[in-house]
Amino acid sequence: MFLANYLPRTEVGPLARHCVFRTADAAEARDRVAGIYCPHDLKIVGADRGHVDTCMSHVRVGGVSVNRLRYGPEVRIDVGYLDSFALVMMPMTGTADVACGAQQIHTNPATGAVVSPTLPFFQTIQADCDQIMIQVDREVIERTCAQHLGHDLRHPVQFTLDLDMSDCSKQGWPALVSYLLAMIDSDSIPLSSPLFTTSLEQMVVATLLYSQGHNYSEELGQAPRSIAPGHVKRVEEFIAEHASEPLTVASLAAYAGVSASALYTGFRNFRQTTPMAHLRSVRLQKVHDELVQTTSSAVTVTEVAVKWGFGHLSHFTAHYKRKFGELPSDTLRRQQ
Repeated sequence: MFLANYLPRTEVGPLARHCVFRTADAAEARDRVAGIYCPHDLKIVGADRGHVDTCMSHVRVGGVSVNRLRYGPEVRIDVGYLDSFALVMMPMTGTADVACGAQQIHTNPATGAVVSPTLPFFQTIQADCDQIMIQVDREVIERTCAQHLGHDLRHPVQFTLDLDMSDCSKQGWPALVSYLLAMIDSDSIPLSSPLFTTSLEQMVVATLLYSQGHNYSEELGQAPRSIAPGHVKRVEEFIAEHASEPLTVASLAAYAGVSASALYTGFRNFRQTTPMAHLRSVRLQKVHDELVQTTSSAVTVTEVAVKWGFGHLSHFTAHYKRKFGELPSDTLRRQQ
C-alpha cells in the first residue's frame, strides 16, 4: 500500500506536525472543515451525536492543499457540489462510501476516490477512517488541461471516481502522493518558496490528469499535433489584448495578414474551434475573473456581461454554465 510506512495514529504519521485543529465538538468540526473545503451538511451516526474525535492537518502548496482528516465516529456528509476544486480522498485506515454524479464506490487503503467539482457529491465515512485528502483548484486543473491540449475546454473536466492506490511501483499517482507527503514532512523543504510550490503544483496536476481517467483522457493521450502556424498564435495574442473591442473575423484576418478562410482553417486544424468561438471563450473568462474578483454588492451579472460584449443574456448564461459548470449569478453570489 502506498502509505504502508506511515502509522495512522493520532498525531503521528503523515502531516502530524501540520495539525490545524482537534476537537470533540461536532459543530466545530463541521465549521472548521468547511473553512478549508466548503460548506456541507454533516450528520453523526450513533448514540452520542454531539461529539466527535476530529483531527485535521492542512498544508497549502500553490493551487493544491494536502490534508489529513479523521472524524472519529461514522459520519454522513452531503456537500452538493465542490464547485471550485476537485478532491482526491485516500483512506490510510478504514473505509468510506462515496457517490459522485452517477458513480458510487467503496473506498479503502487500496481504492481512493477522485471527486469532480461539477458533480453532486455525497459520502458516508465509517468510524475511525483516517484519510489523506488532496484538494486541487479547479481553475488550475482546467488551465493545465487546456494548455496540454492546445485549445480551450469545451466542458468542465470530470474524473472517473475510483482511484487505484494498490501499488505505488506501478501507479503514478500513489507514488507521487508518497513523495509529496515525504517532501512536506521534511524540514529541509521550504514550503514558502514560490519555485518549490509552483513545481509541486504542476507535478500534482499533470500527474492527476495523465494517470486518472476523465473526459479528456483520450485526447490527452493522442500524439501531439504540429505546432500551430504563426497567424493563429498572433490572432490569439491579439484577442487576449483586445477582447473588449468589437472584433470580427474580417478584422482578425486582416490583422494576421491571411484570408478569413485560412484563419478558419488554422483554428479548426490546430485549436479545434473557430476564431469567434475562441474570442467568446476569452470573453467568458474575463467575465468570470471580474465576477470572482469583485468586492462591490452593486455589481450585476448583466453589467459585466454587457461590458464584455454579451448582448444576448440567455445565450451568455448557457455558454458560461457550459464553460464553468455553474451560473454566473452563482459565481457572483459567493463573492458578495
